[in-house]
Amino acid sequence: MDWSGHRRYLPAVGFSLLLLVTSLLPVPEGASEQVPVLLGVALDKWVHAASYGVLAVLLAWGRRARNVVAVAVLVAVSVCYGAGVELLQGLVPSRGTSGADFVANAAGAVLAGLAWLAAHRSGALSDRTDPQSRQ
Repeated sequence: MDWSGHRRYLPAVGFSLLLLVTSLLPVPEGASEQVPVLLGVALDKWVHAASYGVLAVLLAWGRRARNVVAVAVLVAVSVCYGAGVELLQGLVPSRGTSGADFVANAAGAVLAGLAWLAAHRSGALSDRTDPQSRQ
């Protein structure tokens, strides 16, 4: 088995582990009351969206995904991972599951997937020297 292609997924794996660890750390008491708002949305929701958007892009980069189906599957993986992490947060005493966090995770992953596809359709991210870039 050739593992060289699988190495492209290492950034996504590393980032997903970082998301898991930071999501399961206990939250100091009263910290959720001090969350600033940006454009009418709590800043933590922006962080959720950005984080799962980054995960979706790292997965797409690892897969070298160029078509809608492949990107949609990787976005779904990001969304499911986010749902799993939200469920695990219910086991941490100072945390809990949050539907709003799940929606932010999903929105970030979907928007990042759409941006990935748009960038590749426009040729902004095309790699013509890579024979696998047409996947």
